[in-house]
Amino acid sequence: MNLLQGKKALITGSRRGIGAGIARVFAENGADIGINDIQRDENADSIMTEIEAMGRTATWHKADIGNSDDRTRMFDDFLEAHGQIDILVNNAVASADPHFTNITEDFWDFLVGHALKGYLFCSQRAVNEMIKQGSGGRVISISSVHSYRAWPQDTVYGIVKAGLNRMALSMAVDLAGTGITSNCVAPGYIDSRVLPPELEHTRGQLEGYVDYARDYIPNRRGGVPRDIANACLFLASDLGDYVNGQTITVDGGFLSGGVPPESVPLEPGMPGAAEQ
Repeated sequence: MNLLQGKKALITGSRRGIGAGIARVFAENGADIGINDIQRDENADSIMTEIEAMGRTATWHKADIGNSDDRTRMFDDFLEAHGQIDILVNNAVASADPHFTNITEDFWDFLVGHALKGYLFCSQRAVNEMIKQGSGGRVISISSVHSYRAWPQDTVYGIVKAGLNRMALSMAVDLAGTGITSNCVAPGYIDSRVLPPELEHTRGQLEGYVDYARDYIPNRRGGVPRDIANACLFLASDLGDYVNGQTITVDGGFLSGGVPPESVPLEPGMPGAAEQ
């Protein structure tokens, strides 16, 4: 398939996990990719090599999206390398919330600064470029089922994810007539762990990962990064042209039954949580 042929996509937090999964699927569909994260390691090199092997362009953009100067440099470098931006996917965030009684201002400022303010100002820069280009565009933000339901010790994370859903609504209204759409994808239990090749076949099977969740997921499996990437592909392509201001939940039906009573605080790989 070539649903994104010739498109230029910047994906934050994409050196591994869900972000890398999105980058892979977009490249498979013809897009050139900007990979962003706070550090470059073997995971970043691996996804970039994989993209280039498909005949697509992959560029590296180290940046902390919570930092204004970093954001500016990231977009400037991306535009210099690719000439335009057609798709922005806001994905970068990591969280391990404290108990409500122990939330500090520093923690609040850090998570809101990265997972809400950072997303907003990345989106603002992207849409301003898209408006100048005059050919429309797509902004997709990775939300979470935590935007709808509460888990133990997820207060700030849940607040910022709910804020993203609301931001997509306002962006859709404010950008009316520009050809730019803004939507969110809310993952459920997505197995985004870094696994050795010999265990890759176990991804999404839940055993030893979040065993207690199986009976609460109608699909009876955990999600994998490609599940989220496919939803993003739909929204980024012409197939999703008439979807705007929405949050699409990709959770195997999990929210239909509520939060498991055995739920524990957020850990990497849990609903919507990024790797640490």
